Amino acid sequence: MTEAPPTPPARIIAIGGGKGGVGRSLVASGLAVFIASIGKKVLLVDAHPERSPLASIFGVTRPSTTSPPWLPHPSGERGHETVVANVRLLEGAAGRGPPPGRRRLREIAARCGADLCVVDLGPGVHGRTLDALLDADAALTVAAPEPEAVEEVYRVLRHLFARRLAQRFRSMGHTAALRRLRALVRDSGGPPLPVDLAEPLARAEPDLARVIWGEFSMGRLRLVMNQSRARSDLDLGENMVRVAHRPLGPVLEYLGAVEFDDAVLLAARRRRPVLLDAPAAKASRNLERIARRLLSVEGGRLLANAASPLAAMAPAPPPVQPLSTAPAAPTHYEVLALDRGASDEEIRRAYRKTREIYAAEGIALTGVHTEEEVARMIARVEEARDVLLDPSRRRPYDLSISPMDPLLRPFLAPLDAADDAPLPGLTEPEVTPDTEFSGALLKAIREARGIELRGVAARTKISLPHLRAIEDEDFRALPPAVYTRGFVVEVAKYLRLDVEQVARTFLRRYRKATET
Repeated sequence: MTEAPPTPPARIIAIGGGKGGVGRSLVASGLAVFIASIGKKVLLVDAHPERSPLASIFGVTRPSTTSPPWLPHPSGERGHETVVANVRLLEGAAGRGPPPGRRRLREIAARCGADLCVVDLGPGVHGRTLDALLDADAALTVAAPEPEAVEEVYRVLRHLFARRLAQRFRSMGHTAALRRLRALVRDSGGPPLPVDLAEPLARAEPDLARVIWGEFSMGRLRLVMNQSRARSDLDLGENMVRVAHRPLGPVLEYLGAVEFDDAVLLAARRRRPVLLDAPAAKASRNLERIARRLLSVEGGRLLANAASPLAAMAPAPPPVQPLSTAPAAPTHYEVLALDRGASDEEIRRAYRKTREIYAAEGIALTGVHTEEEVARMIARVEEARDVLLDPSRRRPYDLSISPMDPLLRPFLAPLDAADDAPLPGLTEPEVTPDTEFSGALLKAIREARGIELRGVAARTKISLPHLRAIEDEDFRALPPAVYTRGFVVEVAKYLRLDVEQVARTFLRRYRKATET
């Protein structure tokens, strides 16, 4: 008789930090209800240091007896039952001490029969909150579309990076580096921007530079924007990710927005979670979408111990490659959040959006850039637009970009150049209005520009076998002419060639070959 495999430990989703009153408990309850609805047992932990809002949301009546800190109530040893099947509430009233660590939480979850813990940590950047966020399997914070709330998100990121570095130095036994870190934080009146903290530390401790820049790029904090009313509010989260990318590290990830909805207030009056009270409401649909995205970006890790279709369908998340040196200055394409094959219209749209982000009244800038830094960034945006919209300047600029730039690495073939100049023998073929485009010519143009075929496939969504068939003129491997024309048009757009000329001349060769 074979023994049953051991049950995987419960995963932990921690929601905390930032400004008070922005809706952390709403997001925590929404995640718990949705995950319970797909068959998982959830332990919802209210670790708010000053009050216990989740008990009211779930209609839990507090018992008159008291229990030891952070233990399920003695009446059931399994937490409080709630109005939602598969959700139990572990309530930690104010003054009961810091929340338990991951190991203790998993022990409690096992006693409660839970598969997953959702922890509401409350606002602020207390050590207990930061440690719980760093210790969780997935860390979230919530903001509202107002300057103070946006600034608090950036504050959480600054404190998380400093605390993560301190933990790493302590575990490695580098007391000198730990003292220098504390001195930098103290002299700055609090943790500075991560890039401003990492740079002096890496210079002072060159042996630890790889560790420091690795930590700069490895953490992940998911952001939810609550109480969104206007279109600009819905875009604010994405704008914050772009603004924070370089000074704070590529560590902020936007999950989505919850629109302002009276159904939330009505559900609170009825002491019921909004997903249960009004499942068709805007806020409920938003919360469900956020929960699905969280489970998706985690690649099934949070549902690894559940027989859930989402767990089976979720792809594995791409591995995060830690930096080993300071991040390079952004290219014109990175400034405008574009890829190298962007068309002129895409460049214009990206320019308008980027200028809106860096406008004087842009909320996403609160607490990150000074006025001088914003002015320099706007100058970079203007320069990027001017260069990329001018063919005579864009072509030389494209050739000057190192093909191993992090943004382009997945799409470009590796080149062994000593500098950024194009390699000998890769001169781009001349194209005239009478040029007949063959598969070999398209391949020569692509290779001269240092673009790997995988990059064309990623951009155009055309399969690699079909792209190879186009370049090799293996017409038998290509679909009927109407579909092949669509493939060739997308390739021409990506390579910034005359679409009609490419399609007309290539299809002429295609039809001639297929007829014979």
